[in-house]
Amino acid sequence: MTIKYQFDVDLADPNNGHSLIHQLAVSSGKPAMEVLEIGCSSGYVGATLVAKGHRVTGVELDPEAAEAARSALQEVFTGDADAFFRAHPDRRFDAILLGDVLEHMAEPGATLARCASRLTPEGALAISLPCVAHGSIRAMLLEGRWDYADYGLLDRTHLRFFSYQGMLDLLAGAGLRIEKLHAVLMPIETASREYGMNLTAESIAAVESLAKDDGLLDFQYLILARPAAPEGLAERNAAVPVQRIPAPRRPGEKSAAQQWRVGAFRRLLGGIARRRFRGAERAG
Repeated sequence: MTIKYQFDVDLADPNNGHSLIHQLAVSSGKPAMEVLEIGCSSGYVGATLVAKGHRVTGVELDPEAAEAARSALQEVFTGDADAFFRAHPDRRFDAILLGDVLEHMAEPGATLARCASRLTPEGALAISLPCVAHGSIRAMLLEGRWDYADYGLLDRTHLRFFSYQGMLDLLAGAGLRIEKLHAVLMPIETASREYGMNLTAESIAAVESLAKDDGLLDFQYLILARPAAPEGLAERNAAVPVQRIPAPRRPGEKSAAQQWRVGAFRRLLGGIARRRFRGAERAG
């Protein structure tokens, strides 16, 4: 039996999507919750909740993975979320997990809205989404490439891609208010190595030197969200701070010589840009 998505979960790791989605799911402190996990694979995340005394129902499209999950979870439905909801129109859940599944859907916003309608009054959604604006993707695009792979940010089964802003738009469009927001960080060279991206050192250094936003190393977003009225929802979601562990230091980044080189590179590029677009405004 070959199951594509199957991992060990270290609940003590503060920079891991599996541990963080578990943390968000149990953040209410309610005992013996009814939990629904959409896209449960072999049940490796849900099993951590079962171990805490919660009842977990898994939904899984892949028959082999669903069969494996039956040994870990109390109930497993083979099919997609829509089929499950049609088969169980009256069931409600204290927590619904959507861990790295929305990017595999053509209409993730519709799925989120349907899940939100199946929550108990105090229930919440725990969601994880990969971030396509991670520095490794920026570096790959700088090289003129967009290479799909079996795993990672460019998993060939992904249908949708989300930046930080795209994630905010998705949640607000589904009528969901973000209560907690975490980012899993990954150095660019680590992503390149682990997912076979084969990025050049020059591309990585260029992206790191030019980035002006805090999200360069955001590999994945973890979100706790609840249904809310639409008025001002986008603004409220945008105001929720992103919680991150301290970013790993890059070799040499604190040295005066390296800082001078980065500054010189930015100044050089600024001069090239000014010369390249001299008179552009007058021409326009």
